Amino acid sequence: MSYVSLLRRRPVLVLWLAETLSVLGDRFFTLALAWTAWQRSGAVAMGLVVVLESVPHLLVGSFGRQLVAKVASFRALAAVETLQIAVVGAMPWLWQSIGLAGVLAVIAVIGTCDALTGPSLSALVPDLVAGDQVRQVTGLMDLSNRLTWFLGPGSAAVLLAFVAAENLFLVDAATFAVSALAFAWLGRALPPAARLTVPAAGTSAKPAGAKVLSLLRARPLITGALALSAVGEFFQTVVSIGVPIWLTERLHTGPGAYALVLSAMGIGSVAGNLLAGHMEPAGRFPGGLCVVWAVRGLLLAAIAASNSLLQLALLVTAGSVLVPVTSIGLTAQIASLDGPERLRMFSVYGVKLHVASMGSMLLLPALLQRAPKASFVLGGAATAAAALVGWAVLTAVGRRQGKSPGQQVEMART
Repeated sequence: MSYVSLLRRRPVLVLWLAETLSVLGDRFFTLALAWTAWQRSGAVAMGLVVVLESVPHLLVGSFGRQLVAKVASFRALAAVETLQIAVVGAMPWLWQSIGLAGVLAVIAVIGTCDALTGPSLSALVPDLVAGDQVRQVTGLMDLSNRLTWFLGPGSAAVLLAFVAAENLFLVDAATFAVSALAFAWLGRALPPAARLTVPAAGTSAKPAGAKVLSLLRARPLITGALALSAVGEFFQTVVSIGVPIWLTERLHTGPGAYALVLSAMGIGSVAGNLLAGHMEPAGRFPGGLCVVWAVRGLLLAAIAASNSLLQLALLVTAGSVLVPVTSIGLTAQIASLDGPERLRMFSVYGVKLHVASMGSMLLLPALLQRAPKASFVLGGAATAAAALVGWAVLTAVGRRQGKSPGQQVEMART
């Protein structure tokens, strides 16, 4: 089923439009936050903001299973979005009245809300469609991220020509209002069969849905894919930090060239989404996913040999095409799990993202600044090596499971 066919369903259309607008607002919020932090409190404040926003994701993902379960409904998500309207909308005045310490506290609140809504919403989306359409609806929701990364900076630049950067907080607050209304409508419009059900606190549940370690042991293929994804995303930071360094120090170009490369990456990621939303990556999960990660690693290493803007743009664009292939390939597998397992695994997925992001931002920038060429080579080689090891291990696990009658359920789902 195509994206257009999915969007003909009113619940899917309402959710997709609300999420696209909300993610676009988040891009505005990130820009406004970074700019205001720089203007008001300097570079240290920018770093504190980035780190502090990730901390709630780690805490909630690791220890907040029951808390996430309580907001695993569209009505509860509407309440969380409503809270963020007031918090985000007040940011311009909070910075003036309570200073950096108060704003950091607000950022922690916003990060906590995001940590709750992220896995809950991801777990609710698959229930909007039939089982054979999960991959397509997962790709459709991923398309919001791809489009807004591409269109967000340009839209913000247009707005900043007419309003102050702090007013972008108000734009983001308005998008939260739209999301709250959309979630409230979905909470009333959807039948009970389309709502995620999770065990209440204190009730019995299967171990795989209750504890992280039990869940990860019960789903070794997805667990291995998560580990590979964490390694790959850690080293993909080399692209985001290393490309501007490569452009200025090796190719001797300026901001215009960087904008061109970013545009090419955005176009590549949208094209990759349209591809990944409708077909399995290079074969059966998880072997195909490992192959794609290996290719991403080779493309990353090849950047070290680029000696022109055209070569660099082609390499990073090819890598960008494969980004949604790996992300949709993994999230679609998680989305195929039962409700409680799906919700918990999406929390693990969020923790993985933030651990990889924080770790890479702490460890890689200094290496990139001193040895950009070596960074591309080592990062790409490490990614490709991890992918090859993952392919060998996970395909062996998959074959063993295929021969075990007691584990046919997981193979059928993957």
